[in-house]
This record gives sequence, structure tokens and C-alpha cells, in this order.
Amino acid sequence: MHTQGSAMPGRHKIVIGIMLSFLLGLGYWWYTNLEWEEKEIDLGYSKEAQQNHFLAAEIFLRKHGIQAITVKGQSLLDKHAWRNLKLGPQDTIVLINGYKILNHERYHALYEWINNGGTLITSTQNPFIGIHTDENDLLLDDLNIEPGRVAHDHDSRNPMEKFADEWEKAVEGEKARKKSARERNSTEKDSGNEESSADSTNTDKSTINAKAKKDEKSAVYYRCGRDLEPTLVKFTGEEKQLAFDFSATEPFIYDENSTSSDTDAEDESANKKRQEHMLYFQIGEGNVTITSDNFIWANYRIDCYDHAFALWQLVNADGRVWFLINQDAPSLLAILWRNASYGVIAALLALALWLWAKSQRFGPVFVYAKIGRRNLAEHIYAGAMLLWRQQQHPQLLKTLRSEILDRLDEQHPHLSQPQGDERIEFLHQLTGITPAAIKHALFADNLQHPQEFATAIAHLQTIRKQL
Repeated sequence: MHTQGSAMPGRHKIVIGIMLSFLLGLGYWWYTNLEWEEKEIDLGYSKEAQQNHFLAAEIFLRKHGIQAITVKGQSLLDKHAWRNLKLGPQDTIVLINGYKILNHERYHALYEWINNGGTLITSTQNPFIGIHTDENDLLLDDLNIEPGRVAHDHDSRNPMEKFADEWEKAVEGEKARKKSARERNSTEKDSGNEESSADSTNTDKSTINAKAKKDEKSAVYYRCGRDLEPTLVKFTGEEKQLAFDFSATEPFIYDENSTSSDTDAEDESANKKRQEHMLYFQIGEGNVTITSDNFIWANYRIDCYDHAFALWQLVNADGRVWFLINQDAPSLLAILWRNASYGVIAALLALALWLWAKSQRFGPVFVYAKIGRRNLAEHIYAGAMLLWRQQQHPQLLKTLRSEILDRLDEQHPHLSQPQGDERIEFLHQLTGITPAAIKHALFADNLQHPQEFATAIAHLQTIRKQL
């Protein structure tokens, strides 16, 4: 017993040693053969970013200590307040799609606010207005600015929709290029000599990665118009000009000397008209910045070139920044008439012809007489009259006679045969009908006269009720 007990701990040590050796070998294999690879998965914009196209600009300004709010609608221009917040004299309004939305009351109130220190950043575009109105923009008229033609007039989509599509295409293109680079990398790796040294393997990998990076272009390249020359704008206090991507819009025309009245002055002012994408105006204690495209600060483009830095330079850091998004679009009828006028005319003509066709009558109006529902007795009478006209009235007598005779056999089996005197006498005493009438009703064959038939039916009904 002592010898067996001392052998057990030694076996345990051997088993534990084997398990530890297996685990160490497995860990060494995992460490030497498995490669750690990090992948960046683009989950797209959050729900909040999809609802607010200027969320990135808000977050950027907040990180620099500037409070920013996005307001959809024009209530801020009418009341100079939104909810419990008032429009301060040192605030900044970034007006999105604000071209031609300033009526006289709004414009004078806004101009007074700017004169007292407010900052306005607006643009010369409004996709909702288009060409369906001939009214002028009061602010641009005062600043001697004529809006330029929007690039790609055939595309009537909202600028954010267009940039969203461009962004999606750029992301998909970048994913496809990365996938192609990984496939080339793996192909080169598999086709290489397995017995080559570590130095040659590293050299091949670096060569392949360098080639892939040369072929690849990030989504920013396609989204920010890097294939075009950027627009350079000189900012006061900056040594270098700031770069912008204004490729989505045409420049506006600024006339420096449009107030001249004589002919020579007009000729001279014609030479001073120039095309610009961004201009800065000092008005009283405030200022106004006019751009050809305020969507350079949207989520899809704020990281392009110097867009974010320019926004931080233009806003007043001592106040609040309001991103005021105009959503007033023309009515559905106006859009249909503008884009499909011939279709609308054809539909109206078809409706008029249909109404004219439905209004025609052929002959007098037929009046349907409303007949009340028949009762059961009327249906029975109609059925009997049909059988009488079809010479089927004996069938009615036969059915009723069979029912009466069956009841007599069931209730009074002691009586004689159907034509016996005992049964006729019994029915006479039971109903009071004369024996001749009873016999005629039960056994007569030729009942052709209606009155005779009706009398026989009446006698049979009386007999049936008394049984």
C-alpha cells in the first residue's frame, strides 16, 4: 500500500509537465505563425450627422470654445430669437440656401443687427429658388454682386445630396482599390520562393506596399476636388493664401464701381467687374462674408483644404454661431409646371375630356321603381299559380292527401281502408264536413275548375289541422 501511494504523485507531475509543454508549444506556434492585422471599418455617418449636415462644423467650433447651433427654418430672422435663446450682437449667422429669402422687413432688421456688430456669412446659391422667380436679392444688390450660374444646371438636386453621392462613390472606389492592393500583395507573397531569406521578403513587401500606395488615392482626393486647382483667397493676417474647393459652383460677379452714371464711368466700371468666390465686407461694427458655396462647411467637405480654418477665422469667437438652414421650397405644382409643363397640360386636357364624356346622356333617364320585398304567402301563391299553369296541380293534392292518410294510419290503425265508410264517418264527426265533401277531397281525380280545386284544398287543410 505504501509503495502504490508514493507512485501517484510522480505520475501527476509527468501529466502536468506534458500539459505545460503542450501549452508552451501551442503558444510559440501561435506567436510565430499568426499575424496581427488591424482593419478600419467605415460604418458611415451616424443618424445625427445624417439629419444635421453641419454637425461636423458645430463640433469643430465647440472644441475651440465657440457655441454653435443648427436651426432649420427662418424664425431666427423674423424674431431674432430661437426658443429661449436670443440673437446677440456678437453672434454669427451662417445662412445656408439664403439667396432671395430676405424680404424688406427681414433685410432691414438683419442689416441693423450687422451694423451693431453682427457677423453674417451667406452665399449666392439657393437650389429651392432656381429660375422660377424674378425677384432680386436685396443684400446682393446693395453689395453690387451678381450671382453666377450654378454649375451643372441640369442637376436640380440639393447640394448635400450631390456631395453625399460623390462621397459614397469615393468611399466605394477607395475600398475597391484597397482590396485590389491586398489581392496583389497576397499573390506576390504566395508566388514567392518559400526558401528566400527574411531580408528579401521584407524588401518585396515594401516594394508592393509602395506600389499600392502610389496607385491608391484616398476618398478625400475625389471628394475635395483634388484633381482641380483650388481657389486661393487672401485672408488678412495670414502669410499664405487659404485654399478652397469651389468646384461645385460658378463664381459670382462683383462690380466695384456700379454707381457711376456717365458713359465714361460705365466703361471704366465694366473693366472693374471681376469674378470672385469669396468676398468680405465691413458694415458698421459688423461684417458680411459672401461666398459662392456655403456647403464647403458641410460634413462631407469641411475637412477639405483650409475650409475648417477659414470658418474659424470668419466667425466671431465672442458670440454664438447659428447655422441657419433655409428649407422653404417651391410648391409641388410649381415644380411640376417648371419641369413637366407639357405633361401637366396633357393631364388637364385628359381630365377635361373624361369629365365631358361622363357628363353625356343617351336618351331619357330611366327611373327604377323600388318594389318592396314579398312576404312568404306571396311566394307560396306565386309557386302555386306556376304549378297550375303548368298543369301540375294534381301533385299538390297528392302530397297533401298522402300526408293526411299517413296520419290516419298512424293515429287510428283500427279504422277500415281509406275508402271505407268508418274512416269517412270518423273524419265527418271530427271536422263537421259532409261525408260527400270529404270523399271528394280525398279521392276525386279530375279537379279542373279552380273553385273546385280550392274547395278540395280547403277541406284537406281542415282535416289535417284536426288530426
